[in-house]
Amino acid sequence: MKKYDQMSSLLWLAFAFYIGIESLRLPLGSWRDPGPGFLPLGAGIGLAISSLTVFFQARFRTEERTRQGWYSPERWKSLLVILGVLFGYALFLDFLGFLVSTFLLLVMLFRFVEPQRWVVAIGGSALASIASYIVFEVWLKTQLPKGIFGI
Repeated sequence: MKKYDQMSSLLWLAFAFYIGIESLRLPLGSWRDPGPGFLPLGAGIGLAISSLTVFFQARFRTEERTRQGWYSPERWKSLLVILGVLFGYALFLDFLGFLVSTFLLLVMLFRFVEPQRWVVAIGGSALASIASYIVFEVWLKTQLPKGIFGI
């Protein structure tokens, strides 16, 4: 496993250098007026730092990790619930509106994925939904789906 981590991190490091070199072909611009090469260069630098971190962690790791599946069998149920809830959110967002759909999404996630008490699930969902509504609709003045209730 250690060898594979080192090899894959070197592959990502090479890809980061490629991104960096190609981004330098584009104008970088300045801090106040970034050009089209600014973001790819930043992404390449971030990828290089991440890949070097993984490489050195694998290099100096003393114990060999046991080989396990990428996702434990107990968590598959949670994964399927999350995917179903997100699919339902996307399906009913226009019909129910942002506020109601987001509230129901968060209640489902709080209650069934990482089980919380009903008070915490409902209170946290209401607080997060209203806060996100205030930030996006009131403060940033974005258009959110209103739904059948008009909110």
